[in-house]
Amino acid sequence: MDMKPRLKIVVMRLFVVLALAAPLLGRADSAAAPPGGGTLAFRNVDVFDGDRIIRRTTVLVRDGMIRAVGPETVVPPSTEVVDGRGQTLLPGFFDAHTHLGSFQPEQSLADALAFGVTTELEMWGSVASAALRRKAADGELPGGADLRTAGTGVTVPGGHPTQMDGPAFPVLAPGDDVQAFVDARIAEGGDYLKVVYEHAFPTLTRAQLDDVVAAAHRRDRLVVVHVTLQRDARDAIAAGVDGLVHIFADTPPAAGFAALAARQHVFVVPTLSVFEAVTGASDPAWWKAAPFASRITPSVRASLQRPMPAGLGAGMKLAHAVAAVAALHRAGVPILAGTDAPSPGLAHGLSLHRELELLVRCGLTPSQALAAATSVPARVFGFHDRGRIAPGLRADLLLVDGDPTADVRATRAIAGVWKAGVKAGGR
Repeated sequence: MDMKPRLKIVVMRLFVVLALAAPLLGRADSAAAPPGGGTLAFRNVDVFDGDRIIRRTTVLVRDGMIRAVGPETVVPPSTEVVDGRGQTLLPGFFDAHTHLGSFQPEQSLADALAFGVTTELEMWGSVASAALRRKAADGELPGGADLRTAGTGVTVPGGHPTQMDGPAFPVLAPGDDVQAFVDARIAEGGDYLKVVYEHAFPTLTRAQLDDVVAAAHRRDRLVVVHVTLQRDARDAIAAGVDGLVHIFADTPPAAGFAALAARQHVFVVPTLSVFEAVTGASDPAWWKAAPFASRITPSVRASLQRPMPAGLGAGMKLAHAVAAVAALHRAGVPILAGTDAPSPGLAHGLSLHRELELLVRCGLTPSQALAAATSVPARVFGFHDRGRIAPGLRADLLLVDGDPTADVRATRAIAGVWKAGVKAGGR
């Protein structure tokens, strides 16, 4: 995967604190599509191609790849045909901020796929997910979402997430060789570099932050940074990071913040779903009322029902996060959909659908919210083989009833999910 150090990303504390953080390995290339399930055609279907809606057309899939898109597409004999009248075909979704940890990681990826998330971007890895990353690169995860990972992140002794249970991992101590530390993380296989800049715990000095960003960019790696405070977000942007993987919720966005982010070409994965949960604003009725029943596994239900630790969101307001994302969107900053699953109250796959609704609340149109889960993360993270519906790309596809470009909640009415042309779970 082509990792250009152009864009900027800041990664937040609060939610990775809640998810599962530990060492991980990986690599950043787009994996070749595994052999698909023969020839498949979607007829009379509306297509959201990652940018716009195309009405009443045909999509032809063969050997795991999209071969043709258009109303004049010739469908060969013996092709499996799906009549898509009244339905919309979308690229498989990205969740641009997840964690797997060591507890049932393969089940987590299977859960994600069942809800239409065909690629997860892990924002701090584990030993177990390292093996899954390698399997994904070899096309050996047909039953679960594809995976990329930050691997072991960058933090200091006593810094977040050292307070969490789990295996020990390397930390950047005062006086350590920053370039050597970053090179070791890359050698482990991280697809991009995650830095924790979190003043609720011991954290990097501003000089260390600058040095880490420079060291990663010398190796052509994107750098994402975990922050929780607006002032830390500004520091991270000034240090030259490529993006923020949470948005702050401690204060309303200051005048000029969005313009600064746009000027520095950062991208933002705001993870509004976890802000909703941590501030006590979540309404479980949203998923109980959605047409999800057949897809909610015991692992999904357990994650949704885990309570947030009391007092964790003290001083934070969902309204501040929404206002910040709205300002960033107006300023033209790329917004990516990500959830921080499986933080308490969130689940792999399912919570991405809530994230889309929250992005629309911030002023994105439904089509822009859908792009935030498809073409935008593909472009930002350098995936050239997915994120859109076009000839020559992987047939990672989500079919839903209705029109999510009119009402984004239509993504919840899942009619089918295909990974590399193979229907997930036969559902």
